[in-house]
Formats: sequence, structure tokens, C-alpha cells
Amino acid sequence: MTTTMTKTAPAAPNAPAASAPPKAYSKDYWDLVFEQLGRNDLFKLALGILALLYASAIYAPLIANDQPFVIEAVNRSEYGDAHRTLYPAVLGAASLAKKTPEEYLEKRTEGSTQTFEQALNAEREAVNSRLEVMSAWLPEGDHASLDDLLAKVDEAFAASRAGDTERAGELGGEAKDIAKTIRADYKPFDPEKEAEGGKRLRPLTRYPLFDTLTWGEVLMMVMWAMVLTWPLWNRFVNKRVLSGNRSRIRRARKPKFFAVLGLSALAALLWWAVSDDAGTNKAASFKAEITAGQIEVVRTVMPLIPYGFAETNGAENFRPPTAVEKAEISEEGYYVRGARVPKADPVTGYMPPAKPVAVLYGEPDRNSPYRHVLGTDKVGRDFLTRILWGGRVSLTVGLLSAALLLVIGTVIGAIAGYFGGWVDLVISRIIEVFLCIPAFPLILMVAAFIDPNVISPIYSIVIIIALIRWTGVARLVRAEFLRLREAEFAVAAKALGFSSARTIFRHILPNAFAPALVAGAFAVASGILTESTMSFLGFGIQPPIASWGSLINESKAPEHWWVQVFPGLLIFITITCYNQVGDAFRDAVDPKTRKN
Repeated sequence: MTTTMTKTAPAAPNAPAASAPPKAYSKDYWDLVFEQLGRNDLFKLALGILALLYASAIYAPLIANDQPFVIEAVNRSEYGDAHRTLYPAVLGAASLAKKTPEEYLEKRTEGSTQTFEQALNAEREAVNSRLEVMSAWLPEGDHASLDDLLAKVDEAFAASRAGDTERAGELGGEAKDIAKTIRADYKPFDPEKEAEGGKRLRPLTRYPLFDTLTWGEVLMMVMWAMVLTWPLWNRFVNKRVLSGNRSRIRRARKPKFFAVLGLSALAALLWWAVSDDAGTNKAASFKAEITAGQIEVVRTVMPLIPYGFAETNGAENFRPPTAVEKAEISEEGYYVRGARVPKADPVTGYMPPAKPVAVLYGEPDRNSPYRHVLGTDKVGRDFLTRILWGGRVSLTVGLLSAALLLVIGTVIGAIAGYFGGWVDLVISRIIEVFLCIPAFPLILMVAAFIDPNVISPIYSIVIIIALIRWTGVARLVRAEFLRLREAEFAVAAKALGFSSARTIFRHILPNAFAPALVAGAFAVASGILTESTMSFLGFGIQPPIASWGSLINESKAPEHWWVQVFPGLLIFITITCYNQVGDAFRDAVDPKTRKN
């Protein structure tokens, strides 16, 4: 009998060891929620539309504005006004300098409380402000006479303060002589009157649109830019900075959130620090002055829609969208098609007077299809501009009211569910009382008694909606707390001696907040609809501020169809998108409906 033995060959010394299987990544609750949302195409579509709507509202000042981004020009009108009024200002300063304080008080206008020192400062500022304007437009080589004039005025005032009125009078006379010379030699050069000569002014570069932005607008613009670009920079950070480590990516959620807030706040702070009176420089539109030839433009960059949100044009009231044939207007100012074509009186032959359309600098031609893409309102304001700016109000009211009612409902519901007993009983009865009252009539009644001079209509609507519609969130949070307060982690927190506030807000609330977030999405849609309805009925936002609801109220006539169609369509789209987001989020947070 032969026994066959099989000898196992030894492993090669350089053979690589079998690689260990990769460690499975443990997904937490929010990983599963975001994964579920990422599979929902309708959710992504709705979220994209909402992102664009909020972007159009936040960046409305950059999209639709009558101020240019940048303008390099010579403003002969501004220089001419300063040059023309400089000599009278110097005469007033010289006259005051040779008076004693007693003489000034004796001849002071009856009822005036201005002291002699205050009068001297006012007269100096009058001269200095004109010299600053002239210096800004003149080349550096022409500043000597202007500097000499201001120095002479200061010397005259110094002598007057010292009590030497005789010397002050002499210095005032010298100041008048210098001012007279400036009046003769410093006239602005006009290309149309080249023979008269004059000083050639230098073009200045200004940024009028940016001067109108507030720090709050900059805050939102930077924040939303980071939100819109989140897929790009978030992917880069996860891959390059966090090396694709899922645990580190999970821990980085809060730092990313606070980084977005911090960078936005830093940008707003810097804007506030470097901008002089940021947001208060609401200068008149440059378009009319350029069109009239008062400003000689070298270079300018206008926004895509060159109209201000309150800029009117009486010749274009209720003009249809200019791509429509019935919107065509003749050079004289008459409509040439449709029901608005003027007709002479059959008896007297009287023809109603026309008002020609004024096409200002930077605006599309009179009958260009891009002049008023969505038509105009009752005073000729561009309707697309009004819709963009009105979206800021409607979307803000929806978000703020939802956030406020979310806070109120969450706190009250958490207290009721956690403590139970008589606390739960009292709060439940209060909720039932609020549910018994029709919400919208109550909102209208409260809004009717709030003075808009005391509380801004925007904030009053937010507060009213939140104080009346918090009950739904409170009931959801209460139910979650009743379920979770006996859970092991909640019992452990109590056993460790944690305070009720810490147990509620640190341990239970994060696990009970998902249903409240779902309700919050629906609350935003409800808030937008409520604000629009209130404004449509005249209880909400008042002119000249616009909201989508107040825009619909501009006209109810069928011939002004664009007034009802476009704002109404945006309200419908926004509410539909929010409802879709709420539905998708509800399905994602509910384990019973979560898809594999």
C-alpha cells in the first residue's frame, strides 16, 4: 500500500499579503437623509428653482438698477454749480468775519439759535464744500488758487475769533479778490463753445451702484454666492483637505456651516468699515444728466436691466410687454395698434395730447422687445424690475415667519412633551383655542390695528404670521418628545443630574427636530401665500415698496393681464417648489417611506 503525501510549497518570501477588506463606513442619520434626498430628482429640481429665485432677489440691486456699476465721466454741471456759487459763499464768509460776536447776535435772524462760532463753521463749510468739488474735477496743477482761497478764509476767521475785526476785514477782502479771479479764470471748458476757452476738467471714476449697497445686502450676497457654489468648494474641501475620510467629513459639517457665516459676516464688516455711509448714498439717476449732456461720459457699465425699482415714466403707464405688437408706440407718443390707438372726437375733431417716450441713456430703444420685457405698471415702472425687488420682500417674509414660528412652536412643544402633566394639559388647551380661530381673518384683524409708523409692515406681517401659526409645529414636537422622553439616552441624562433645559435642547431636541423641519418647509410656502394675499387685499406691503402680492393689486383689469400673470406665476412656482421640498424631506426622514 502506497501512501502519497502532498507537500505544501512554502509561500514566496516577496509575495504580497492579502489585503484586508476595507472598513465599512457607518452612515449616521443625516447621511441617510441626504442620500435619500440626492435620489429624488423632483427635490433637486425644486431646490434648484428656489435657489435661482432667491439669487434673483438677493442680487436684484446688481441685476436691475438705474445706477451704473462704474462711470468714468466729466460732470460739467456739478463743477459749474460749485464754480457759480463759490463767489457768493466767499462774500458771506467775508461779511461775517468782520463782525464782532455782539454785532452778529444783534443782527441775527429772529428766532435763530445759531451762535457766532457755529455761524463761522457753517460759512467755512459752505466755501470748503465748493472748493472740494472744483478740486475733484480740476488737474492737480490748478489747485493752487483754490488752496490760497481757503487759507485766506481761515486766516480771516482766525482774526475774527481773536477780536481783530479790522484785520479780519482786510483778509476777507483779499479772499474776495481771489474768488473773483477764480470766477473769471476757472470757467469749465465746453466743447460746444470752444472759442470761450476755460479749464479742461479731468474725468473721474465712480462706482454709484456699489455706494448704494448696505452691509446687510453684502452679507446676503456673499453668503448666497457660497451656497450656490457649495457643490464645487465642498467637493474640493472633502477631497483635498479632508482626504475623503468620511468620519472627518462628518465632523466638518458644523465648521463648514460656521465658515460660511463667518466669511459672510467678515465681508459685511469690511464693507461697513471701508464704505462711507454705505447704503445711504442714494444718488439721483445719472441717466437723465447724461442724456441732457450735463455729464460727458468716457466709460460706463450699466446693469442688465437699467431701471430703478421706483423709476417712473408717465408716457408708458400700463404698457404691455414690448415684445407684443400692441405695445408699439410712435415717436409722438401714440400707440399704433390695439385698443389704445387714440381716435379724434367725431364732433370736435379733438385729439388727446400725446407724451413722447423719453429714452434715457443706457435704456433699450423705444420699441425694442427688451425695453420692458414684462411690461410696466400704472406709473410706468418696469415690471420685471419691480418683480425682482418685490421678491426680496415676499421671500423674506416667508423665511422669517417660518423661522420665528419654528422657534416658538419648537420651544412650546418641547416643554409640553417633556414635562407632561398639567403643563402639557394647559399648553394643549391653548393650542386647541388657537386652532379653533380662523387664522387668516385673525391675521387681517391684527394687521389692521398695527400702525405702520411704529412697526415696519414687513416685520409686522412676519410677527403676526408666526404668533398665529406656530401651533402645527408645537403639536409635532410635543408628539416627538412624548415618544423620546422615556428613551434610554433621555433617562441617562436625567440620571446624571443634567438640568431640564440641557436635557431638552441638547439631548432630546436634536432627535426630535426632523418633523419640525418638514413643517418649516411648508410654513415658508404658507407665509409667502399669506403675505401675498394680505398685500393683494391692501393689508400688507404698501407702495412704493413692492411685493408679489401688492404687484398683483396694481390692476384687476383684463387688458392688463401681465400685472396678474407674472407675479401670480412666481407665487405658484415658489409655493409648489416649497411643497415639493417639504414632501421629499418628509419621505427622507421617515424610515417607513425611505427607499432602498
